[in-house]
Amino acid sequence: MTQPILELDLAKAGVTSIIWATGFSTDYSWLNVDAFDDKGKPQHQRGVSSEPGVYFLGLPWQSRRGSSFIWGVWHDAKYVADHIAIQRSYLDYHDAAQREAEAVSLAPKKTASA
Repeated sequence: MTQPILELDLAKAGVTSIIWATGFSTDYSWLNVDAFDDKGKPQHQRGVSSEPGVYFLGLPWQSRRGSSFIWGVWHDAKYVADHIAIQRSYLDYHDAAQREAEAVSLAPKKTASA
């Protein structure tokens, strides 16, 4: 994703429904990433795993008592969204610096005249 959506006007985007799924048992078996401990539990810091691009929300006691409740998950969702936005800004900076370095290396070299 090159241009992540950081804000969304639901009405302008035509979004008419948001589905919250609760009350289901957890099954991560389909997720083939190195983000789980030997018991199959997510390894994370406030929802951010060490596996690039893998994040968790709604886990019991993710950062506070209300983390696994609809009314309390927003704290963790904001933290994860802020983390993603910051990481994207680092990547954007790195990409811009790399493009600048490539442009300098491709620029014609000035030679001393004899």
